[in-house]
Amino acid sequence: MKYDVIVIGGGHAGCEAAHAAARTGALTLLITMKIDSIGQMSCNPAIGGIGKSHLAREVDALDGLLCKVADNSALQRRKLNSRKGPAVQATRIQTCRDTYKMVMQSTIASQKNLSTLEGVVAKLLISDGIVTGVELETKDKIISKTVVLTTGTFLGGVVHIGDKSFEAGRSGDKSSKDLDNFFREKGFNVKRLKTGTPPRIFKNTIKFDNLEKQDSDVNNPHISFLYDQYNQTPEHITPIPCHITHTNGETHEIIKSSQHLSPLFNGKINSAGPRYCPSIEDKVERFSDKNSHQVFLEPETLSDKEIYPNGLSTCLPEQKQLEFLHTIKGLENCIISHPGYAIEYSYFDPLGLNKYLQTKNISNLFFAGQINGTTGYEEAAAQGIIAGLNAASFSKNKEMWCPLRSESYIGVMVDDLTTLGVTEPYRMFTSRAEYRLKLREDNADERLTDKGYAIGLVSSERYKLFINKADKIKKETIRLDSIKIFPGTTTSTTIEKKFSLKIQKPQTMKTLLRMSDIQYSDLIELDTFGKTSNSDIGRLVAINERYAGYLKRQDVEIEMISSSLNKKIPASIDYSKIKGLSNEAVEKLKMVLPLTLGQASRIPGVTPAIISLLKIYIKKHALQ
Repeated sequence: MKYDVIVIGGGHAGCEAAHAAARTGALTLLITMKIDSIGQMSCNPAIGGIGKSHLAREVDALDGLLCKVADNSALQRRKLNSRKGPAVQATRIQTCRDTYKMVMQSTIASQKNLSTLEGVVAKLLISDGIVTGVELETKDKIISKTVVLTTGTFLGGVVHIGDKSFEAGRSGDKSSKDLDNFFREKGFNVKRLKTGTPPRIFKNTIKFDNLEKQDSDVNNPHISFLYDQYNQTPEHITPIPCHITHTNGETHEIIKSSQHLSPLFNGKINSAGPRYCPSIEDKVERFSDKNSHQVFLEPETLSDKEIYPNGLSTCLPEQKQLEFLHTIKGLENCIISHPGYAIEYSYFDPLGLNKYLQTKNISNLFFAGQINGTTGYEEAAAQGIIAGLNAASFSKNKEMWCPLRSESYIGVMVDDLTTLGVTEPYRMFTSRAEYRLKLREDNADERLTDKGYAIGLVSSERYKLFINKADKIKKETIRLDSIKIFPGTTTSTTIEKKFSLKIQKPQTMKTLLRMSDIQYSDLIELDTFGKTSNSDIGRLVAINERYAGYLKRQDVEIEMISSSLNKKIPASIDYSKIKGLSNEAVEKLKMVLPLTLGQASRIPGVTPAIISLLKIYIKKHALQ
């Protein structure tokens, strides 16, 4: 059978890519080493968190899988930064990894136009610079118009535990060595990164009595719009609390004295790891002034037999792992079920991609996930949905798409990767986005669902739910604007006493929301408020009203910048012919091949003067 899209890899990037391609009508094949490992959560079984939930909600706004599956397998639900502004608030769902995998596999299996195949891809079939399909280890050939590569840590993966090293995609799975060699032979810019995971601990060997308990938030937040703002109901499973403990001086002393046994310090690993999520060996070395580090003891499955000690990633020998664990409060008698390890793997320099995650030297080949130098389920899923969509579009000769930097965290991430490249595993932070107030997690659907529906990613059923929500926001805004509050009334007196202010002229409920101390929940308590069907809709109305002035100024700023920097750079441009450009500038522009002046402006070393020269040259020569 001939396919429109072949997706290699069944992790988060692969699942989203295959499902997205199939949703648009492309005949899609997902090839994975083990079908029963599709949707495997190799590291911490959690979705969301600071910065990451913004990406996850954007995937959900485009009708992707990540958030829906997480909500249907949740063991704990929390809203982070709830006391801070809405731009940096984030939802985090601790999931049952077994249920998550089961729900993901069921969703993949039931998707129209999508098939799965168990096998190992040894190489791509290439003819005249175009991928025509793939060849498996068995020598079987499968034909396709496009290919999406989402191999995670499997590409040339090597696991390290103390002095033991072995080839693996993750512990217990083989690595994709043939495919790694194939791309090196084809001249791709292949580099190496590393990541790691902590040991898993049998729960019945932990003493929780004197540890800090952390339950789900009382209001049980959801991460998918389906269950958060669209009033659908997910499958609920019994919640399980997390617990908090800490390392101490004794722990650190054992780790310090064992540095020579760690591949991170004895020269066996030279690849860069995630700076923002270091191993416990790195933490003890880099933050030597700290006497302790926080450790979250998180459940992994509904069976509740194993615990994930978040914050203790390590690749020390297993005996040393057990030794330092036994110094930690609550873990004095713990038994390890699986040791922690570090894994080195190959990735491709994302400067070799355009904003559609399409490789520059092979037009019908797309990359997504850790293969592009990122880390995290959410980053992988977000790339997957873009790569899968664009592979499907390319196979049908349709226009490709990626959201802009000014309208999404997905756009920020893709632009960062394809313009700046990576030297360490890339993780999303809210600080990476220039327009954080506009790019909140709670309004991702307002920013992207319309666009997703127009290009065939979002189903009509999902779109109707979104339209219904938008209608509720509009009606509640009008309703609040129609309720007048006059000076000297019982309502105005109540407000004045509670918030120490003076109402001197008629106000509406809507204008009251502009005052920083007044929340939507405060208005509900007023006698004149009336009835509302959904308090969360009201919270969105309140956010829109409170920040309306800031958002308007931000939109004007975006428009001013966009009018100039969104100007496309013609593919036919020859940078070496532009007078005034230094050799360094020409080299950088040729390497990145920016699609717009805005992308060119974010290349390190490309100054405003260089952008001016580009604008003048394009206009003077009327390049198309």
